[in-house]
Amino acid sequence: MRPEDFRPDDLFGQIQGLVDCLAQQRQAKEAAEAADKAKSELLATVSHELRTPMGAILSMAELLQQTKLDDTQNKYAATLHQSARSLLTVLNDILDFSKLDAGRFELDTAPFDLHDLVQSIGQGLQARANEKGVASGLDIGATCPRFVKGDATRIRQILTNLIDNALKFTSEGSVRLHVSARETSNSFMLRFDVSDTGIGLNRGDQERLFEPYTQGDSATASHYGGTGLGLSIARRLVQLMGGEISCESEVGQGSMFWFAISAERVEAGGQATAKNVKEVESPRRLQGHILVVEDNAVNRMLIGAYLDEFGLTYEMVEAGASAIMALASNTYDLVLMDIMMPELDGVQTTQRVRLLHGPAAEVPIIALTAKAMKGDREKFLASGMNGYVSKPIRGRELHGALAPFLALDEDAMYHDVVPFLPRRKKMGQAS
Repeated sequence: MRPEDFRPDDLFGQIQGLVDCLAQQRQAKEAAEAADKAKSELLATVSHELRTPMGAILSMAELLQQTKLDDTQNKYAATLHQSARSLLTVLNDILDFSKLDAGRFELDTAPFDLHDLVQSIGQGLQARANEKGVASGLDIGATCPRFVKGDATRIRQILTNLIDNALKFTSEGSVRLHVSARETSNSFMLRFDVSDTGIGLNRGDQERLFEPYTQGDSATASHYGGTGLGLSIARRLVQLMGGEISCESEVGQGSMFWFAISAERVEAGGQATAKNVKEVESPRRLQGHILVVEDNAVNRMLIGAYLDEFGLTYEMVEAGASAIMALASNTYDLVLMDIMMPELDGVQTTQRVRLLHGPAAEVPIIALTAKAMKGDREKFLASGMNGYVSKPIRGRELHGALAPFLALDEDAMYHDVVPFLPRRKKMGQAS
């Protein structure tokens, strides 16, 4: 360009165009981040609003089955329980898929007892196979370590999905689980095989089975139902664990679904940690006086039934402000704190409790919530809580969360059989 051809206005226009382009990109990025945040908040709300009533239905159905019922009533209660369980599975699949799709899913790795995990899953397989009239089998290879480090919850989720599918598509024969391990320099490669003698799959269905919303052919999908998300979620979870998942099948002969993942070796200290977890979950009755903060009447009834069975005494309040007043004037061994409450939520209530004077400020607080999004657990612990139990409430899980903070009754056991005895009164209620 010759000097006489230079025009400052042209350069200014180019610079202004560049600035405008950068501003548009920034605005687009901010809009995308806002949309992503809104999506996460919507998922958290949907998770809570759906899981709370579904959890209550499931848990109350379990309690109902423990009462004296005639054959017809027992059949109805069992159907109610199974239907609620199926709905909750669909809900969890949708939420998990959404979190995985948004990149907001993290593994929670910790030492665990591999043998205990597999045997627990095997017991569930045996019980459900017996109900359906098919054989079952469990084999843990001799090379499998006892303790490893990984995400036991997600391993259970994957195996449960594979076993559920195997049982769904097998009307005669057997469903079997085999676990093997290959040792490497500082870890183990664990392989889990779930085989069945069910309807099997053709080659085309096998190739697309792990895609979202995909099942077998349309006739199979129509007959057996399901969202088609379970195997897609299983594949993504296995990939997050650095492993692979696949299927071998033949129409009319059955299928074998397998996945292999790497699990860290656990040294002596980690083994002790895993053993301590097992001891905490021991089914001893407990001793202590509990404050329950819960605004849902059905959940209060359910929690009360479990605490009765654990041998605990308790009082109940329905709001955070009432909880603060109760703690300021009474002594409790532990607080069960609901999270989603009007006015003061569980996090805000906990933060105010920690500002009280005396022993009340140090009382152990366990979050009790249907919120299940990434970061929730960390948020609760950061607010001053000591533990976290998700809804739907399970007796053994609740017992395991309470036991580290309460004295054990060495003369009595509880066996996950909970009579429907919600006999405690709400604070302030006339006797």
